[in-house]
Amino acid sequence: VRINVLQLPHDVKTRWDSIYYMMHCLHYLHQPIDSFLDRPNNKDMKKYRLSPMQWNVLWDFELILEIPHQAIHALSSECLLTLCKYLITFKKFYDTWIRLGQD
Repeated sequence: VRINVLQLPHDVKTRWDSIYYMMHCLHYLHQPIDSFLDRPNNKDMKKYRLSPMQWNVLWDFELILEIPHQAIHALSSECLLTLCKYLITFKKFYDTWIRLGQD
């Protein structure tokens, strides 16, 4: 399995989206992690392997956290935030949460 070299994110108590970044990274590394745990010399670590259901739950949480992450990112990228931009972003955030809850 070939992947890009990356630095693993860590939890930052002052940044709520650090958990989103950790989940996103873990999702990206799903296949390499499973390949690593499947190696014979790593059999003592097999107990840490996530089940398909656990991977699905992780993916669901990542999707849930992606919604506020995108809203905050959109708002923080503005130099001069206007009320109009804030309301439009909040409306998109709210509508996406509602749609996600209906799925």
